[in-house]
Amino acid sequence: MRYRTTLSRRLILYFLIVMLIPFIIFISFYLISGENTLRRILDEQAEMLIDQDAAFLRSVVEEYRHKSYLVTTNERVIKALAGAVQPTGDDARTMYAELYSIMSGDTYRASLSVVSKDGSVRLSTHEFPEKYDTRTHSNEWDESNIIALSERSANKNKQWFISITDHRIENGHQIAFSLLRRIGDIGYAIIDVYIDTISPGLGSSGFFSDIIVIDNSIYQAYSLIHTQNYGAFSLFPALKNSENLTVRAIPGTEMVIVGVMSMENAEIGLRSTMFYLILSLGVGISVSMLLTFVFSRSISKRFSLLSSGMRRFERGDFNTKLESTGIYEFDRLSLAFNVMVSRIENLISRQREEEAKSAEAERKALESQLNPHFLFNTLSTIKALARLHGEDEIYTIALRLGKLLRYSIDNHSSTSTVKESLDLAESYLMIQKIRFGERLKYEIRCPESLYSINIPRLIIQPLAENSVTHGLESKTGSWEITITVETADNDIAIKVIDNGLGFDTSRLSEDFVNEGHTGLYNIRRRLELRYGSAFSFDISSEIGKGTAVSIKLPMGE
Repeated sequence: MRYRTTLSRRLILYFLIVMLIPFIIFISFYLISGENTLRRILDEQAEMLIDQDAAFLRSVVEEYRHKSYLVTTNERVIKALAGAVQPTGDDARTMYAELYSIMSGDTYRASLSVVSKDGSVRLSTHEFPEKYDTRTHSNEWDESNIIALSERSANKNKQWFISITDHRIENGHQIAFSLLRRIGDIGYAIIDVYIDTISPGLGSSGFFSDIIVIDNSIYQAYSLIHTQNYGAFSLFPALKNSENLTVRAIPGTEMVIVGVMSMENAEIGLRSTMFYLILSLGVGISVSMLLTFVFSRSISKRFSLLSSGMRRFERGDFNTKLESTGIYEFDRLSLAFNVMVSRIENLISRQREEEAKSAEAERKALESQLNPHFLFNTLSTIKALARLHGEDEIYTIALRLGKLLRYSIDNHSSTSTVKESLDLAESYLMIQKIRFGERLKYEIRCPESLYSINIPRLIIQPLAENSVTHGLESKTGSWEITITVETADNDIAIKVIDNGLGFDTSRLSEDFVNEGHTGLYNIRRRLELRYGSAFSFDISSEIGKGTAVSIKLPMGE
């Protein structure tokens, strides 16, 4: 036997499954590929951060390289160096103003020094560095002197140099790198950039355990985080483990910037993150279970209302109505259920009324006959005697009247074929023709292909009877009745036309309201009960010219 459970339990189960699946997938993924994933994430983050640091360092280099260019193209500077005389007085003040203008107030970030090759001219935005005095410091093997490095460079024609070897403290600031630009063959412009200029702009602070700048031209390194560390590669053990290094070149220079990752710190951070994530998920699941229980109960309660209403309707309570729940989808279901109940109740009522109307039509047709079987047998006797004595008209009347009685007695179905209905109408018209003679003429037109189509009983004959009784009996002259049955699209069209007296169509409403009348109202009401709005019943009449009744019914219904 299949296991059955309540909607509330199913909703709680489904909600829990939906909540737990992402958590299970995440934990499984971490357990299976945690280390590789961690490494990939760290590498991606390191690549992004080192790109930012390299771009920042390049921007600093470009900024001060441009400032050095402005110095080397300044006419006053060139004139002072070419004169080989240290400026004094107003000339010195003008010269220093030019230098401060070029540095644009950056004297707290870097210092600018200008010196002639022979040392006769020495200018600086700060105290002039003694090591740039070419009169006393001309040792070309001094690794920390950028002037000496530029002079022994393999490319002496190069206009500018950059060096990270000088880390002296100047004006309370440690130098990060020095940038030299030749002023023709008469001197040098040197900018010493402080470490305080670079450190605040490093976006990778806290991620890398160390950030190292390497000068590949002289194989020297310098830590931007641990600024006391600088010199040969052997002083930087972290450079030996290439797996934890992220390297970027500084365009336009022979320097590279290296970020050193600390996997231990990263793993500790990831474990801490994982702990808080699991804790958050645990709290979230607990809260979600409570909310799931509340929400599922709210939804299942509305389904229970729908179910109880359907059970009441199943027991026969057609007055069952479902109230609004405040939720659009449930209200749509409630509305559909209420409409369904109303339609079923209406259909049952219409079915009962149709049956009553059909019974009434049959009763009215035979209300003057106390014993139809006795009358039918008597007519059979009259028919036999008329045949015996050669009374053809009496024979015909007895034959046709017998058909009318037999149709009323034997056929208890609510429908009959088109042929049966036409035969019944013809029997009635033949009796009336014998009664009125040549004054009455009738014609029946119908394709044989429509003979087997079923239509409601007692539709055509009462129309023919209505034409004779109300339209022709009081008229002088000839009487004509035409009955036509044909197809119209997917409908079957029935027309009964007479050339009788006609009548004022405004009286139709009175005739239709009178439910005791078995004429036009009875026919139309039975069709309405059977077909709803899927039929048409039209009456056109003109006084003195006749009446036409047209009915269209769905084919085969």
